[in-house]
Amino acid sequence: MRKLAVMIYENFSMFEFGVALEMLTMVEGYSIDVFGEEKQTYRSEEGLLAFAEHALVDMDVSQYEGLIFTGFLGEAPAIYHNELLFEKIREFHREKKLLAAISIGPIFLIKAGVLSGLTYMCGCIKDDLKEEGFTDQQLEGMTDWTAANEQYSLKFIRHGHIVTSVIYGFREWAMQIGDILGIETYPKSFGLVD
Repeated sequence: MRKLAVMIYENFSMFEFGVALEMLTMVEGYSIDVFGEEKQTYRSEEGLLAFAEHALVDMDVSQYEGLIFTGFLGEAPAIYHNELLFEKIREFHREKKLLAAISIGPIFLIKAGVLSGLTYMCGCIKDDLKEEGFTDQQLEGMTDWTAANEQYSLKFIRHGHIVTSVIYGFREWAMQIGDILGIETYPKSFGLVD
């Protein structure tokens, strides 16, 4: 059984990774495990309740082909400051396993240090992140929300096993996840080709 881990947290954006998850459910023998900081129910920004069937502390990176992050609305969730999460991200990175993050989700990858020296997209404003204490070095390769809106044709940035995007690139980002995992993608089903 092939498995992928998905992180959820308070006010996570459900729709941003909906296409990616739907694509994975079309693959026979593929399983998606939902993780949270704790094994509990989280409310999405859309108001839907989702249950994290696994706590972060129980995540065994060797059992998964990758880890997906979506964005969140409003205040940063508690997991935003969780060093164990950053250790798990670095472990996925060392093993060259999929790391996919969209919207504000790349902030977790920045905090873990795995985007250093890379270009990437993040649905945040660079100056706001600097006010939070992020350094110029951490944000050096970022295409932030302002720059992304000026380059609307840019839907994602991929470096090997890492793919980042902003909200309007969610379908293309999903196709890149499928490509990284070596599974069949369905661009026509998601309106990407005629």
